[in-house]
Amino acid sequence: MENPLTARELEGYLTCPRGLEELSANQIVPFVKSVKPGRGGVKFIADLKGLYAVNLHSRTGMYALIKLCEITAENDNDLYRQLIEFPWFEWMAHDTPFAIRTRGNSRIFPNTNYFTLKVKDAIVDSIRRKTKRRPNIDRDNPLYSLVVFVDDKRVQIFLNSSGTPLSKRGYRSEKIHKAALNEALAAGIILLTGWQKEQPFYDPMCGSGTFPIEAALIGRNIPPGSYRKSFAFKKWKNFNPRLWNQLKEEGKSGINQEKLQIYGYDGMGENIRLATTNLNNILLKQWVKFKKQDFADFNPGDSGGIVVMNPPYGVRLGEDEELKTLYTSIGEVLKQNCVGMDAFVFTGNKEMTSFIGLKSKRRHILKNGKIDCRLLQYPISQGTYTD
Repeated sequence: MENPLTARELEGYLTCPRGLEELSANQIVPFVKSVKPGRGGVKFIADLKGLYAVNLHSRTGMYALIKLCEITAENDNDLYRQLIEFPWFEWMAHDTPFAIRTRGNSRIFPNTNYFTLKVKDAIVDSIRRKTKRRPNIDRDNPLYSLVVFVDDKRVQIFLNSSGTPLSKRGYRSEKIHKAALNEALAAGIILLTGWQKEQPFYDPMCGSGTFPIEAALIGRNIPPGSYRKSFAFKKWKNFNPRLWNQLKEEGKSGINQEKLQIYGYDGMGENIRLATTNLNNILLKQWVKFKKQDFADFNPGDSGGIVVMNPPYGVRLGEDEELKTLYTSIGEVLKQNCVGMDAFVFTGNKEMTSFIGLKSKRRHILKNGKIDCRLLQYPISQGTYTD
């Protein structure tokens, strides 16, 4: 096995929210040698600079992983026997804290916890055979975080180069809105709308401001990883700070100063305060305007542009009537106050969309965590009729 920390060509896999695979692939094309979208992620080939660039520039990716090895194992003993022969010790020292996370399903290895334990034992024993000492497992602060994908007999082991998810941009305050969207998913939704930075952008249910802030990052062409304090690869022995700083400077040179018309509204003052704090954390105050305003009062006039919103889905018993009223009001406000605009509603409650009373032009199927969601496009024209 070639040392993954010094290999000239890395086989990578960028995970992303379901439904955003094509977008994720297109974003990293300029930085890698090849891409291939799959289900829930994108395969890519890159050198070290390309790997750094994927982490810095991917708006919709979650983890940039490096493939270490792939085996076909018939049983627990076969799994252990093959993995112990890999030269882990060549890049994982005996004092290297690491962690393992397993994803996937297998009839051969039905007990995920036991399977993960066997992988860990093989790695630890392999290193101990060569160094006479064993590395420690540290789930909270590992130097190397391994991700194991298992599909029946097929076992693939990847190294996480990102650390925390790439969706964690670094602008959110410690207090997180309970219904806040994953930043990578929010960016993907904006990109799916086809919004252009010359257009006004409105979010009348902005919560903690994720949509408007991600729109500002997109509109100004700010690399989404610019504000992160750490990436896992920066802790690796082969980390090249000169290369990383060069990439960051190249990213800064591409930022534009054009005026943007981005507006976020919410009926709760606490949400607007939280959104403003998040905005100020990355010095984008002049690019986005937040204001406390009830949804019923939302009226952008004849400004054109687009409206994007993520209304509540409803998870508690007894919320149906309240949600029906809300979704009905969405249709009424859009028909009355947003003529000539395109509205996009992202929701995980398919049944409630009928109460909007508008006919959707396009639907994108996405996942918000484990929730099946739809991004619905409603072109608002005079005399729009229900389905």
